[in-house]
Order: sequence, then C-alpha cells, then structure tokens
Amino acid sequence: MSVKVYYCKTCAAPIAFDIKEQKWKCEYCSSEFAKEEIEERDGNENGLEVEEDLSIKMPELDEYRCNACGAKILTEGNAAATFCIYCRNPSVIKSRFSGEFHPRYVIPFKITQKQAKETYFTWIKKRFFAPNEFKTAKEVDSIRGLYAPYWLFDCRASGFIQGEGRNSKSWRSGDYRVTETQHYFIKRVGSSAYEKIPVDGSKSLPDDLMEGIEPFDYIGLKDFALEYMSGYMAEKYDVDEQKASRVMQPRAQKFLRTTLEASGQRYQSVTISSSNINVNSIKAGYAMLPIYVLTNIYQGKKHTFIINGQTGKTYGETPFDKKKFVLFTLGLFITTFLVTATGGAILGIY
Repeated sequence: MSVKVYYCKTCAAPIAFDIKEQKWKCEYCSSEFAKEEIEERDGNENGLEVEEDLSIKMPELDEYRCNACGAKILTEGNAAATFCIYCRNPSVIKSRFSGEFHPRYVIPFKITQKQAKETYFTWIKKRFFAPNEFKTAKEVDSIRGLYAPYWLFDCRASGFIQGEGRNSKSWRSGDYRVTETQHYFIKRVGSSAYEKIPVDGSKSLPDDLMEGIEPFDYIGLKDFALEYMSGYMAEKYDVDEQKASRVMQPRAQKFLRTTLEASGQRYQSVTISSSNINVNSIKAGYAMLPIYVLTNIYQGKKHTFIINGQTGKTYGETPFDKKKFVLFTLGLFITTFLVTATGGAILGIY
C-alpha cells in the first residue's frame, strides 16, 4: 500500500497543514511552506512513498507501515489519511486518492481543533440534562478533524405545481357575521439551475447531521491537492455517484417546489393538489470537505456531534439523562415545598 508523508526541508520532521496560517508547518523547527514549495520538492527527497504488501487479511481493515517509526497500523478500509497511534506521525494513504477516488475539489480547514473544542463545550454545557460523561475534558479532547467525502452536484430542475388558492373576507350584517371565500385555480411552471448541491458520500456519517452543518462557503473551494490531507484524518467515499444522485434529486425538486409555491403568497392559503418536477443535466464532482466529529456510545446507542470545519456551524444529538432529570425534579419539588411552607409559617405568625 502506498503511503505519502511530507517532510520538512529544514529538519526532516513530518509537516502538516496549519489552519491559521493556511500553510504547511513543522512542529519541531516552526518552518513554514507554501503549497507551491511542497509541489516543487515533492519527490524522493522530501516526500517519501513506500510500497507495502498487505500481509494481514482482516474484514474491512487494511495494514500500512508508518514511515517514521516503522509500526504496522491497521486502518478501516475507507480511511485515506490518518495518524500513527504510536508516534502521531501524519500519513496520507496515496492509493486511496487515486483513480475513481481522486477528488476534484477540497475546502481546507478554517476552524482549528482548539476552536472546535470550545464550540463543543459551549454547546454541551447548555444541555443541562446531558450525561456528565459528555462534559469531561477527556470527552472534549476526543474531537477529531476529518476530511469527509462529498458529491457536489450541478443540475437543472423543471416542472410545475398546481392547486387552489383561497382569499377570505368577513363582515357583520345585522345579527350575522358573513364570510366570503374566493377560490382560485393555481398553476406555476418554472425551471432553475443549481450548482454544487452537496451529498454526503460516507455511509458512516448520518445524512441528517451532515445536512445540518450545511452550507459550505464555496468561495473557499480549491482544486484538490494531496498536501491538504496531511495532518488530518480523511475517508474515501463508499456511497457512489449514482446512489448519491438519488439522494440529491429530491432536494433539487424541493428547492424548485418551494420557489414555485412562494409565488402564491398573494393568497391567504394555498393547497397544492399535484406537481411534476424533473431533474436533468446532472453533473457531479467529488470533493473532500472539512468537518470535526465527536462520537460516543451511551447505553448502547451511538451519538454524534459534528462541526463544519470551515464555517463553525454545529449539529448534534445528545442523550437525555433520566436520573439527572429525576434528581432535578425532586430537588425543585423539595425547594418549592420548603419555600411554600416557610412562607406559610411566616404569614401564620403575622
């Protein structure tokens, strides 16, 4: 298996992408390198590739050798960039970005891991009934940056909606209140082009959570370069373009339907009876987009928290600690009882 590691020209230590500086930085001698410098030096001298035969055959696990310490590490089959658990050396598994798995785009991280931890802590401390295990420093330190696989779709949606619009007015006539309702037949026809509708390309990441951290700012979209993966974990897609397209099309249909329905705002109420919207001219681009992920298991159920690694938008789920709720309710009841009893006693004295 081909593994790619980028080394510092000054001291030969591994380098990784620095979010704040938007350059590649050596943690040992603090040297910084622009993308162009890495591309110029990318070769046997400063970028080392090692071919390693897979000798261990395990379900959904692959083996690679760390170039820094020589340890053999097992990774999940979709992992494309990772760390050595022994020496923390960042490694990019180059073969998992080749051929059909070669991305077209990348958005580099803008949110640092420190900022991600602060964001999670702010989010979780507002959830009083979340289990205490979710609020420990160890838990916060488990947040990891990940380049997630996405499909970005361009398409055109066209079609129509039809239904009924209603406007009503009321007035009083003698002892009666009269209401007049006018009914209108509505039909709206239109089309719209959409660019880069994102669809999560990983089965392991919940679609609702991934949609919850949208949108990404495509101003930051760049042509893919392997160097951006250095220092972060990454996954290759396991939801192919065809399957992702089937997820995208209902979203495009919903976008156009919402636009067409909005044109009926002059009516007090609208009921759509039928619609037919088609999606065509579909083109897809494979992209690696930055997220931070925190996942843990509570009472046998997985709970995931995700941060958009570019914009900082968050979306997550946390369990409800019933014991904490019962204790809180009991404490509130006792406090209320004591206050009421004390107040009654005072009033009784006077």
